[in-house]
Amino acid sequence: MIHLAANKLKRTIKGTVWPALLVVIAFAAIGCSDSSASSETADVGAQGGDGEPVAVDGATLDRAQDGIAFRMVMPTPPAGSYIYPTADMMPPFGSAHPEVSVGGPGEPETYTLWFIVFNVPDRCTDSLCNIDDIGLDTSARGGVYQGDGRIADGEELVFEGRVRLGQEPITGAPLEDTTGSMIHLLVAPHGRALPGTDGWRQLNGPIGNLSLWWLAEFPGS
Repeated sequence: MIHLAANKLKRTIKGTVWPALLVVIAFAAIGCSDSSASSETADVGAQGGDGEPVAVDGATLDRAQDGIAFRMVMPTPPAGSYIYPTADMMPPFGSAHPEVSVGGPGEPETYTLWFIVFNVPDRCTDSLCNIDDIGLDTSARGGVYQGDGRIADGEELVFEGRVRLGQEPITGAPLEDTTGSMIHLLVAPHGRALPGTDGWRQLNGPIGNLSLWWLAEFPGS
């Protein structure tokens, strides 16, 4: 389209081809941008929601027509400074988890981030969107994705990833509405990072419950 417009300009506006062509390119670039994309920020709440946020505007969500990208930055909780889950504290969609212990000097801890979508948030039970609203047969059509997993190696934890429209979740309904859906980003602690198969299970399985997680919430439109 740009080349055809340029040829026409060369035939009709001699001596002013380049200025006119730049205008055409500028308008074409504007037309090709994804005007549907939108960005939101949210605070990362304290563990279990009790107390001041640990990171103001620490979570970012970018909504586009074909999916949702996310990024969360929060201070690494000092080992032993928070409440730890036990291995048997698993959500219904979880699997066996290795024993949990507190990290020590030179023993970093593991954290995972979970992306929870509620496609129809105004249909959540009790006016709250939570685990009761996860499932294909629920009115809110909630679904769970694992977003990221990190072994803490510094003063900050940085999680990031993307969920595509219609992508198969771990459990529940897929992402069906990128703009109107409510999104929860939840960080779960797994204790001291373990080697081998146990370490893989830590990085790839959920543990705990809302009283033990850090939460950033995006209500949707």
